[in-house]
Amino acid sequence: MSRHLLEKALWQLSVERSAKQRFRDDPDGFLKRFNLSDEEKRWVREFDVGALQAAGVNPMLTMGFWQELSPDRSMRRYKERLGASGEALNSFSAALKKG
Repeated sequence: MSRHLLEKALWQLSVERSAKQRFRDDPDGFLKRFNLSDEEKRWVREFDVGALQAAGVNPMLTMGFWQELSPDRSMRRYKERLGASGEALNSFSAALKKG
């Protein structure tokens, strides 16, 4: 697991304009610079914020990444991707509280 590298990639994608454009143009090319597994690269390419958070990635980074680059920037959809339902979809949080 490469949590630190995942967080570094998401941070760049959340704040650096040139990184965002490189990712939009060539996601695999952008991700190649980070020593991530194929599965981790897939999580980023597919905006699998649930898997990223389950791997320990900071929820604020996953939320920033989602809001900056996801094709569907809806926070409701973000929370659904985290597994939220019911009232949890109506509250604000970068992560779902477990148990």
